[in-house]
Amino acid sequence: MDLKEQIRNRIIENEMKELNGLREMHRTHTESADLDEDSSLELDDFAQQDQSRESARSLESRINSAKTALDSFINIDFSPKSQVEPGALVLTDSLNFYIGISASQFQYEGKTFIGLQTDAPIYAALEGKKVGDELDFNGKKYKILEVF
Repeated sequence: MDLKEQIRNRIIENEMKELNGLREMHRTHTESADLDEDSSLELDDFAQQDQSRESARSLESRINSAKTALDSFINIDFSPKSQVEPGALVLTDSLNFYIGISASQFQYEGKTFIGLQTDAPIYAALEGKKVGDELDFNGKKYKILEVF
């Protein structure tokens, strides 16, 4: 398995863990919103129920967004790239980017990787760049070492 595939799989694995965590929180809030109507309830119980319902709705929205983003990432064309574009793994002299999803920074074999969505401000500076190109973004300089 090559580096590009290993990093892609790590991002998918990390995003699935996050999605499952959101689903678990949603389940917890949904259960909290289910009051036993046969027991004696106080005003605070109903307030807590409303808060749990609102939290569950908010989490449902986050789950749907995360699932859509992950599905889109999985369906990107991951064929070899010669320039920075969706589906590219971009190695620089400092930070390494996988283009196609906003994903938290992580370490792999001593290198730092991050998932980058095409609407991220730094993507506009990276788009179309090739090996050897340099860019300056927010006062930080990057030199592109490899594009897969």
